[in-house]
Amino acid sequence: MSEKTLTDVTPKSGRKGDLTQGPIMKKVLLFSFPVFLSSVFSALYNVVDSVTVGRFVGSDALAAVGACFSITMVMVAIYSGFGMGSGILVAQLYGAKSKDITKTINTAYIIAFFVGTGMGIVGQLAAKGLLNLLKTPANIYDNALIYLRITFLGCTGQLFYFMGSGMLRSMGDSKWPMYFGIICAILNIVGDLLLVIVFDMGVAGVAIATIVSQLISAILVIIRTYRSKAYGLNMTRENFRPDFRILKDILKIGVPGAINSLTNSVGLMIIQSYANSFGSDFVACNTVVQKVDSFALLPLMALGQGLTTFSGQNIGAGREDRVREGVKKLGTFMFVFAVLSGVVVFFSAGLLAKAFTTNEAVIGLCIKALRVVAYFYGVMAVQRAVHAMLQGSGAMLPIMIISVFAIVIRVPLSYLLAVKGNNPFGLMWAQGIAITVVSVLSVIYARFGNWRRFVSVRRS
Repeated sequence: MSEKTLTDVTPKSGRKGDLTQGPIMKKVLLFSFPVFLSSVFSALYNVVDSVTVGRFVGSDALAAVGACFSITMVMVAIYSGFGMGSGILVAQLYGAKSKDITKTINTAYIIAFFVGTGMGIVGQLAAKGLLNLLKTPANIYDNALIYLRITFLGCTGQLFYFMGSGMLRSMGDSKWPMYFGIICAILNIVGDLLLVIVFDMGVAGVAIATIVSQLISAILVIIRTYRSKAYGLNMTRENFRPDFRILKDILKIGVPGAINSLTNSVGLMIIQSYANSFGSDFVACNTVVQKVDSFALLPLMALGQGLTTFSGQNIGAGREDRVREGVKKLGTFMFVFAVLSGVVVFFSAGLLAKAFTTNEAVIGLCIKALRVVAYFYGVMAVQRAVHAMLQGSGAMLPIMIISVFAIVIRVPLSYLLAVKGNNPFGLMWAQGIAITVVSVLSVIYARFGNWRRFVSVRRS
């Protein structure tokens, strides 16, 4: 696949969100901080979801929400795949100062509508079958089905938000997506408290609060994109039509990204069925571990997002030397931070578990599980930094191949260590081993592989 320029290039200087000039660490950290804050509020309302259900509805209801986690990850896989395809292309176009950004954003939003609507319809039809496939325990099945079906109603809004906020960040604007993320979190938290505690709607109330708040945020993102002149866009009704040439470029990046995330999510669904076989206490424990783990690594994920945007813009601008310098500096910073986070999680595992539940059996399981997961935070930082650079170049196909190989290892290893060995914590050890494999293979490819051939656009 040959590198190409999509349209005429118009050099400009001093643009908003330009990461191709200036001090690297300062620029990326300033960009990443709003991403981090947005992620904190997003994780906060996810935590509030779990705490509200766990404390005001019961541990079975908490387990019901957790039982849907791997399915919702499949949905997020599709959101992130399409969001990545459009976002990476926009970042490269912005770095190259190309006029095709307007067409790309229009095409992306049209994709979001059709894909999101299709996902919602398929999800309603497949909800029961998915829960049966996961061997969801009978005592939590009905609540899990209610939660899942309501969640599928929000597919279109979530996809608009993923793609819209991702494209804004790709143009260096991380503040407005942060504002909308905070609004979404506040609305969701208020909705949780109102619908669950006041109106006693149980897991249905949590799901409704989530999809309504995300829909409002999606509308705000779209308004920001089309009303703002800060990005040099020419958004009009007349030019709001799909460009099939650009659609091909979005899919070229997005489809491998979606397959990668989807394969991981299907693997997680299989692993979730292993977790379910250990009973509702361990399912609740697994839910807590997932929440704590995601919250502890938020700064790492934000820095990775910053590094992806930085890499995409600078690759588009033809500044590969600047990309190498940025990966070295930020990768080191991310590794040190991740190791420190692992230490904190290891020694505070009991306190973290008690924030979610008062069930002593679940708390005991959480302590053991969190201490296994914490060992691998440093390795995860290496993987995230290298993947950020590769994602910025558009090299999603190699990432997909490496990640699929890792999940092929993780699923049977999980079975051997957990199910066959009758040790639920084998699931956490298998996860850590798989992350290590991904990290090693990714570093090798970034060092010796021909990832440059995946660049879609570069300023000549």
